Amino acid sequence: MMRSHSILSALVFAAFCSTASAGIVFGPVRGKAGESVRLVTHSDTAGGTISKTVAGKTSTGTILITRDRDLVWTFRDPAADGTRRGMVKVDKISTSTKTVIDGHTENLDDKSPLVGKMFAMSKSLKGDWKFELDGSVPMVRVQKEIDELKIYLNRDWYPAREVNLGESWEFDPAWIKMIVERDFPKAQTIGTMRLRQIRHTLFGKSALIEVSIRSTGAGFHSDGSEDGGSVELTGQIVVNLQTMLDESLELKGTITTDTRKRGDTTSTKVPVHLVARKSFVRNPAFP
Repeated sequence: MMRSHSILSALVFAAFCSTASAGIVFGPVRGKAGESVRLVTHSDTAGGTISKTVAGKTSTGTILITRDRDLVWTFRDPAADGTRRGMVKVDKISTSTKTVIDGHTENLDDKSPLVGKMFAMSKSLKGDWKFELDGSVPMVRVQKEIDELKIYLNRDWYPAREVNLGESWEFDPAWIKMIVERDFPKAQTIGTMRLRQIRHTLFGKSALIEVSIRSTGAGFHSDGSEDGGSVELTGQIVVNLQTMLDESLELKGTITTDTRKRGDTTSTKVPVHLVARKSFVRNPAFP
């Protein structure tokens, strides 16, 4: 009896060790028929500071930038020639900036003309993503928003191979950087992820991934101005391993910028907090 118990314990222990050491292969999102993916993001720079020097006089103050996104993505079956197809519904794309310098307050609010619209998107096997707008919005006005949507669709964050606990890999954080800061298109950016933990709950398994992003850039312009800055962010992603949906992303860090032109300077240092949530929603276009 004791020997049988020992054998059973050994088998259980071996199975546990095998499961604990097994790696993960991240794959495409597995949604159910009729489901779409809702993406909600919020970022802000609460506690940001700004300093301006003009004609030898220095002024200081605070700056708060808030960006919000609320989008619903619906992907259709590929066309016969392999073209990927889908729809995107824009419920919110907005940016607000509040600057207070020497007691003077300036508020700027930018709401995208894409808000409230739904439009088709497609990508051929060898082409880029295309968005079929209805012509009611000037493309020049929404080009940055369209570029942001393309970068989101093209993101490739996880290795195609098996990943083990504690393992790190590099990724391209272009979409994240575009949300938190748009002023450094030529910046050198390094993004790394590390598989920190596999969580087991009543609702299934999820992967906890540590994220680190560092970016620095500088530029010189024909008008004699020059600028530079840096982005440093750290945080985590939680991926549902049943559906492969990255259900949450949270990053915190700091952005610094410096601009000089003919002796005048502007410097900012802002804490950044970015939160992104994803969930499956029922698409009313489906029965």
